[in-house]
Amino acid sequence: MSRRLTLVGMKAFYALVAGQFASAMGSAISRFGLSVWVLQQTGSTTAYTTLMFFAVFPVGFGALIAGPLVDRWNRRRVMMVSDAVAALSTLILAILFLLNSLELWHLYIGLFVNGVASAFSRPALDASVASLVPKDNLNRASGLSQLTGALEMILSSAVAGFIVGAFGLGAAFLIDFLSFAVNIVVLLFTSIPQPAPSQAAQDRQSFWKDFRIGVRYVRQRPAMIYLMVLFSVTMFLLPGVAYSLVTPLVLSFASEESLGLILSGFGVGSLIGGTLMAMGLGSKQRMRTILISMMTAGLAAMLISLRENTLLIGIGFVVTGISFVFIIGLNRVIWQLKAAPDVLGRIFALQLALGVGAQSLGVLLSGALADRVFEPLFQGDGGLVNNIGMVIGTGAGRGMAFMFLLVGLIQLLIVLYSVLTPSVRRLEDELPDAQQ
Repeated sequence: MSRRLTLVGMKAFYALVAGQFASAMGSAISRFGLSVWVLQQTGSTTAYTTLMFFAVFPVGFGALIAGPLVDRWNRRRVMMVSDAVAALSTLILAILFLLNSLELWHLYIGLFVNGVASAFSRPALDASVASLVPKDNLNRASGLSQLTGALEMILSSAVAGFIVGAFGLGAAFLIDFLSFAVNIVVLLFTSIPQPAPSQAAQDRQSFWKDFRIGVRYVRQRPAMIYLMVLFSVTMFLLPGVAYSLVTPLVLSFASEESLGLILSGFGVGSLIGGTLMAMGLGSKQRMRTILISMMTAGLAAMLISLRENTLLIGIGFVVTGISFVFIIGLNRVIWQLKAAPDVLGRIFALQLALGVGAQSLGVLLSGALADRVFEPLFQGDGGLVNNIGMVIGTGAGRGMAFMFLLVGLIQLLIVLYSVLTPSVRRLEDELPDAQQ
């Protein structure tokens, strides 16, 4: 391939971001279409939530396998192959749909394959950024990635609704397939440097030894352990336990239209946060900014709990969207700066597995806790009707609101502990920059 046609450095990064945006939009459109199709075909909420589970959990499961392989293999090829596998599974689902042979179990398998493929491509991309982007621009690069993610959240639902409504599920499948093809073409014209392996990596003998090298690398650095645990606990509490309940909470007193506006608030907040981060906000004292963002997200969860008011909840979701851009984006930058390049894929994969696993556990627990524990406490003669219920209200949905309040309080306590721990406050100073 001619050098003139090969993108390197920042140009390669911008191209990768554009390709990932196209791929994410295509996947979001097909997921929307599949969700509508499942509800229309079955009328079953269980079938719908099972579909969502298979859209999320396989990413964490696949990440456990992906980490060592991402560092062992050529990262550009890993992304190309993972996109090709995901495109093939989408094509098979499209063919089954056109033949009127599509069944639920086909969707579960297809989403499982797509999730595992994503578990390879996402760590490979995150690990590659450090070799494409100068250190001084890593914050802006992470902000740009978050910004495109926010645009995808805002645009995908509206675009998907129009496409599925006007042209049907088959068109959604076609767009998803073409979006994978676009990303593969981008990768063909992109050069991604492969880091030289360390001595430990050169001595590897097996997949599991590679995996243990990545785990041992983190275990030898207590600050990294804390950072990974802090991120995983936040994923368990907020996207897991709390925000998985926002749909039934809002629908307990408001309309579907109000729910849609509230959910779009997260995307708007992410867009604002991504813009601020791309402009350089938070580039200094990243750990302090992460803790401030976690505190802000905790306060937003408490705000959501206070009243059956769509405006308050919408504001809470906008604030949460802004906060999570900095939590996720700056966390990523710290790892890119502090972890050795030849183990970075394993570390991102491990964090992905722990984060998605924690979020999935929170989702599974939240429904049972709401139905069996907290909702009854705020209805009839429930134990919290005449005390806390007098503050946040009683009746349907207020038990879930109380869960938001608890999650917010726990998040604030975690931040307080972190602030009072000198080693956490000075985490970036105690971890030397890795040799790139």
